[in-house]
Amino acid sequence: MKSILQLIKTHFDVNRHNALSIIFGTSFFILLAAGIITFDHISHSNEAIFILKVYDHLEPSYSKIKKEKKAFIEKKINHTLFNPNTASLETLVSNGMSKYAANNLINFRNKGKVYKRKEDLLKIYGVSESDYLGLEPFIDLPSKEEDKDYSNFERIYESKEVVHQKEVSRKEFKSKVIESFDINAASLEELIQIRGIGEVFANRILKYRDGLGGFYSLKQVKSTYGLADSTFQELKKSIYIQIATSKLKINEIEIENWKSSILKSNQKRAVIAYRKQHGNFKSMEDLKPIKVLDDKNIDELSHYLDFSIPSE
Repeated sequence: MKSILQLIKTHFDVNRHNALSIIFGTSFFILLAAGIITFDHISHSNEAIFILKVYDHLEPSYSKIKKEKKAFIEKKINHTLFNPNTASLETLVSNGMSKYAANNLINFRNKGKVYKRKEDLLKIYGVSESDYLGLEPFIDLPSKEEDKDYSNFERIYESKEVVHQKEVSRKEFKSKVIESFDINAASLEELIQIRGIGEVFANRILKYRDGLGGFYSLKQVKSTYGLADSTFQELKKSIYIQIATSKLKINEIEIENWKSSILKSNQKRAVIAYRKQHGNFKSMEDLKPIKVLDDKNIDELSHYLDFSIPSE
């Protein structure tokens, strides 16, 4: 200590009091810096330990969420015919309804709600229009046009045996033989006779048919958006094609009058432009050089075109 004091007095040319001040001041700053470094190190260590503890706490919950999400993604929808007035939660969920919506349906049902029509499911919280379109073919209820007088009184006060008899009689009524009809002349009323087809799908089939100009094959009906194969198979039992498709005069048609949905707008323009440049079409072979048309387009158009030459 004396040697350090003497060195400072000699080097800085100060007295003993000033030399002691320099020593104590330097020592204080060294200790202060060491304390700050130590505190910072301890704080970071504690923060890291806290984060690890929080992560360890959240890890099981995160794993559970991942597991539930994986189970939901892998869940297979098993469509079966169901009546919302009697179906269990499991049946509703297996048909593709969310658990939230299924619970809401059952809660309303337990409070006395009776679902009389298919469209009643659109009023359930959690059932969107797209959800309904997927469920509609499998709802064992009439649509608005098939409405039955089935009241809350009947549901609450009738015996189980009577209710069962009503269910059986409804099924027998629905399974009655339907007179076959031409799909190219079918009305909304004829289509909704078919099990699984309500007003929504009936209108969709009619709109698709009219957009094409009629069906030339029953397989085309199957291409109606959202139509389940099971519903198509049921429909197929009662329909046939006798009325021919509407013919489009390909040598006269202009783009503003070409309403058919077989081709896209750019394809229609290309066909008309090719005709105006090369002259009238005489057969399907004349359309093959048009680059925007593929073999599928050519095959489909062959059922709808009239190649008659317009009179001068």
